[in-house]
Amino acid sequence: MITDVCLSISDTSVSASGICAEAKRNGWGKTALTISAPECDDALNCVRIRAETPKELQNAVRSAPRGAFVIADAKDNSFNRFAITQKGVSFLAGLDRLPKGGFDHITAKLAAEKNVGLVIELSAIIDYRTRRNALSSYADCLKLQRKYKFPFVIASGAKTLSGIRNLYETEALCALFGMTHAEVYKALNAADAVLHPKKSVEVVS
Repeated sequence: MITDVCLSISDTSVSASGICAEAKRNGWGKTALTISAPECDDALNCVRIRAETPKELQNAVRSAPRGAFVIADAKDNSFNRFAITQKGVSFLAGLDRLPKGGFDHITAKLAAEKNVGLVIELSAIIDYRTRRNALSSYADCLKLQRKYKFPFVIASGAKTLSGIRNLYETEALCALFGMTHAEVYKALNAADAVLHPKKSVEVVS
């Protein structure tokens, strides 16, 4: 199902149900919120962690609310490798702030092996202050994704209701760094496979 991996609406006057309804109007089937939304059937609960050290990340993952999936913000390459191998971390975000060499071939291969999704944040493309870095970083990650096949997922990253983009706008924004129509729609539907991976079947003779 088409899923917005992270919405962080900061306007407290907007209810969770209002956020979910707006996302629905824009074509999103499921919406992951950084606030609790028990009244929304299609809402997922997520926690975004901006840790400075591996130890801080580890402690934050352990403290995450039960039932919430974890998004870790990327830093340098060694931190990103640590984050990807942490049980409970489902996604790596903040790619628009990746330092040079912050996500290399080894890390990409590790993300594929661990089934950790890399998050494309539309808000980082829309914001003129982060657009250039975001497009460059996403293009670099796209090359690695095509080679190693780690999950690519999409998040609006919206902080206001007006920041929620529809699917046509999403495709247009992702095309700016080279994603094809097929790649965009695969990424839109990739969150379920990260959050609910298929278990391998063991044949007992």
